[in-house]
Amino acid sequence: MLMDTLIARFDTATLWDEYGIDPQIVPFTRDFPRADIHELILSDLLHQAIKGTFKDHLVTWVGEYLEAVYETAEANRIMDEIDRRLAAVPPFPELRRFKQGRRFKQWTGDDSKALMKIYLPAIHGLVPPEIVKCISAFLDFCYIARRADFDSAMLQSLDSALHRFHIYREIFRVSGVRDGFSLPHQHSLVHYRNNITRTL
Repeated sequence: MLMDTLIARFDTATLWDEYGIDPQIVPFTRDFPRADIHELILSDLLHQAIKGTFKDHLVTWVGEYLEAVYETAEANRIMDEIDRRLAAVPPFPELRRFKQGRRFKQWTGDDSKALMKIYLPAIHGLVPPEIVKCISAFLDFCYIARRADFDSAMLQSLDSALHRFHIYREIFRVSGVRDGFSLPHQHSLVHYRNNITRTL
């Protein structure tokens, strides 16, 4: 078994740093040689994509980008303008106004989904076009992934949106906001297509 080979070959620090393995923990799949973790874990659009990648990563990274690129006063001014735009959403069915902007403590899945609908126009013109394109590509991915019907053209659109997201998120690495993108929520996105085609 691969895990046993790695444990025999490497020290504890290398196992953890390079492979994410704690030799003291035996995974429940160890005695199931044909178990594939990717087959056992299904896609979870709400927790992996909407709350995970969108709210916890992208929205946070926009703030960190502004703090990294601008002086504190200017970064705060831009964040206040984003909050003002989020609070100024006109009444319209299916749109929610965030009276205090995006700065509140307890987020629900419904809050994150509501923010997704209005976040792009709130940041447009205040952040570089690459960030707008990154979030736009991610939103395309999410809205395609939540569809109930898929054909080959729709699966190609899903792949295209994910590819664009991966290209445009590089601005967060280049600007120093991120060192890399080895993040479980974002990695899970590459498995959506396979999980969708398995259910067709």
